[in-house]
Amino acid sequence: MHIDRFIWEALTQSSSFGRYAELYPSLPDRVQAIMNLSDPKIRQRLKTLGMAFARRNERHGAWLPDKYGLTPAETRIAIYLARGGSVASFAQEFGVSKGTVRTHLKAIFAKTGVRRQVALATLITGRPAGTE
Repeated sequence: MHIDRFIWEALTQSSSFGRYAELYPSLPDRVQAIMNLSDPKIRQRLKTLGMAFARRNERHGAWLPDKYGLTPAETRIAIYLARGGSVASFAQEFGVSKGTVRTHLKAIFAKTGVRRQVALATLITGRPAGTE
């Protein structure tokens, strides 16, 4: 994969990038402008940053949509629960009903083939929930 594409995908697949991009709509354009600079020091730093984000994304479930067909909402919920969160705390933090979260969780279980939150956490992180 071409390094610019690798960096761009690693950066933009981060849930943090998405949150910042919502707050700062110009962020993707600004990051792209930085990536277009030819300064070798900046290019090396971007490469390092992209690799760090890629490792983080891999650890934090960015692969879930490709492997299991999860939607963005389902991915967010699955990762949140794998990190030890609860249905109630997700609903409160993200301003949705517990019923909505449970509906997504049922879809997550159907798509991944697991039946319990602890099994989902182990599938995503390789460890039971909250032990990251």
